[in-house]
Amino acid sequence: MPDTSNFSHSAVIFPVSNLDDSIDFYTNKLGFENTFEWGEPRYYAVVKRGGVGIHLTKRSDGGRASKYHRALYVFVNDVDKVYKEFKAQNVHIVNDIESRDYKMKDFDIEDPDGFIITFGKNSD
Repeated sequence: MPDTSNFSHSAVIFPVSNLDDSIDFYTNKLGFENTFEWGEPRYYAVVKRGGVGIHLTKRSDGGRASKYHRALYVFVNDVDKVYKEFKAQNVHIVNDIESRDYKMKDFDIEDPDGFIITFGKNSD
C-alpha cells in the first residue's frame, strides 16, 4: 500500500475567458470569497467557500468546457439549502435537484465559461 500521509489536498483549476466575470460569478452568485490573486496584469485567482477552493486562470488556448462531463462535484451538508440559495441568485441550473440512482441528491449549475459543477449530498 502506498504511503498517503504526505498528500494534503487538491485544487481544481478552471481556465476562464474573463477573469473579472468569473470572480464576480463565484463571489456574488455562489458566495465564494476571493482569497488570492496573481499577476500584473492579474491572470490568476483563487475563490473559496468553506473547504472548497477553485482556482481560476485566464484562458490562453481558446479551449472550451465540456458540456457532457462535470468539471467538479462539490459535496455539501444541506443540498436543499444550497439549491434554494443559488435559485434566488438566478444561477443557471442545468439539472434540477433530484435523488439519483447513484445514491446522491444533487443538482448541476453552469458557470460563465460553461463548466458544469454539481452540488450534492449522499441520499442514504
